Amino acid sequence: YNNLIYLKNIPMGNKISTIPPQENINDKFSHFTPQELEEWNKSFNTKFPNGYITSVDLEKILHSLFPFGNPSKFSSILFRTINISGNKTIDYNELLIAFSILNKGSHFERLRWVYRFYDIDNDGIVSKKEMLTVVQSIFDMTSHTFNMKIDVIEFIDRIFKELENQSGFLTFEDFKRLSVEQPEFFKRLWIDI
Repeated sequence: YNNLIYLKNIPMGNKISTIPPQENINDKFSHFTPQELEEWNKSFNTKFPNGYITSVDLEKILHSLFPFGNPSKFSSILFRTINISGNKTIDYNELLIAFSILNKGSHFERLRWVYRFYDIDNDGIVSKKEMLTVVQSIFDMTSHTFNMKIDVIEFIDRIFKELENQSGFLTFEDFKRLSVEQPEFFKRLWIDI
């Protein structure tokens, strides 16, 4: 728990917020009970005795969940988002933070995390190209498993058109507005915000 962890939040202005090192990450960032944390820790250490998950490990996990799709790009994006320390492995604390936010976080916390997921280059905005890359990665991974058909480019164009956004990128404020005005966008991507 003494790992130096930086949580690269959505930039507010031009600064990236960071979280200083904490003695007990579980108390600071977890929405889980002590018993749940103990079970998580035991399970993590059993499955990953070396103490971390590699990008290859994550891709194998996703491939087992979506055997008919290609999880490679999605896995890479997910890995980058969870690996907040930037050290090329996901440790227990990083995984705990991600699952805590996504499973038990507030609407705002989950929305910020998803925004970071879409912001592939970490510049604080989501470009149309980034959104296309992420959505395409989701469909590459899941469409064969769930027999889905969608024109991804048309889907993204519609989002920008309905938001009356001609800039070609979404700020976090745009993303919040999208979650309110077009919740079906998130539902189509199995994102429970």
